[in-house]
Amino acid sequence: MEADTERFLQLQHMGNTLLITLNRPPVNAINLQVIEQLEEALTSYEEDKNTKAVIITGNGRCFSAGADIKSFLEQDPDSPEIPLIRKANDVLNFIESYPKVVIAAINGICLGGGNELALACDLRIASQNAIFGQPEIKLGLLPGWGGIQRLTRLLGKARALEMCLTGESLNADRALQIGLVNEVVSPEGLIDRSLEISQKLSSLPTLAVNLIKQRIHKGAGASQGQAIREDEWAFRELLSSSYGQEGIKAFLEKREPRWD
Repeated sequence: MEADTERFLQLQHMGNTLLITLNRPPVNAINLQVIEQLEEALTSYEEDKNTKAVIITGNGRCFSAGADIKSFLEQDPDSPEIPLIRKANDVLNFIESYPKVVIAAINGICLGGGNELALACDLRIASQNAIFGQPEIKLGLLPGWGGIQRLTRLLGKARALEMCLTGESLNADRALQIGLVNEVVSPEGLIDRSLEISQKLSSLPTLAVNLIKQRIHKGAGASQGQAIREDEWAFRELLSSSYGQEGIKAFLEKREPRWD
């Protein structure tokens, strides 16, 4: 294929879950094309009622080793906007605010921009052989795809400083210990466990899932008082919705709710 038409993502539906596999050998390095194709895939299924959740994983031994370093040589450092950085941030913000649950199934090496992609997902399930890190400082750079801010919010300032200043890698057990990932599973069980979680979450009311995601992400950047008040508004919206009414009715009638 010509470079401008080469596809770096594999898309597969597994039930009501869209499985997106990064496929850019040898290490699934992320360039502008990968970012654009990821945006295209997610946009295509954003309104699809048959797609309830998304899993992102990598092909081979890497989830992603990070940004394609060679691509930075193509960027104009004097430009007020670096296209790869700006586009990647736009797409990772899109993932974070996506109306469906997005799970990172981290199958191996997950460094730099790869880790920042995983951080933008709602949940991170790691294989036992996964390796994590933000090694940008070793290149005289810093994490440019939201890693600094998301790590700080997820782990706290001390852990974020440790990861970003040392550039050292963490194994899966250590990542679980500090709260970087939600679970660690065997390599052969990674996709099955991620699908199990996605299917469980897919059975929940979509509006509630979407609003909970919104409130957690947006509330982190607001004062506690303001965030709680906005949580109250979201609760009121759900209470008046068909989902809220069905959930309460089902509880009182001692039956399972029928969301659809």
